[in-house]
Amino acid sequence: MSDDLTTPIGVESRLRHLVTALTQAQIALAKKRDEEVAAKHAYQAARRRAIFSPDSPKVTRGGYTTADRDAWVDEKAANEHVQYDVAVAAREAAQDHLRVVRDQAMVVMSIGSSVRTAYNVAGSGR
Repeated sequence: MSDDLTTPIGVESRLRHLVTALTQAQIALAKKRDEEVAAKHAYQAARRRAIFSPDSPKVTRGGYTTADRDAWVDEKAANEHVQYDVAVAAREAAQDHLRVVRDQAMVVMSIGSSVRTAYNVAGSGR
């Protein structure tokens, strides 16, 4: 972006770009949240399928422990767990991006205030 932030027109132009970027970031965040929820549900469903699988180790005294069963279930749902973790990270990155764009808008608004003040002082003959 080559907006000249030393002029009111440049500040206004940059703010218009940032409004678009904010909207895009909000849409991207909503999409990543939906993907995270879908991945979480897929992971939970994979765990349930594994727990109720006929192949699942049956916990018995002197036999398999709950830790054995849980490890087996975790192994069966490992891919879905990874996908869920990736979805969480992507959503967090989208949140971070939205915050950065919002912070940029706040900085440009602050610069705009200073630029307006400087232009007003320059035009008043002070």
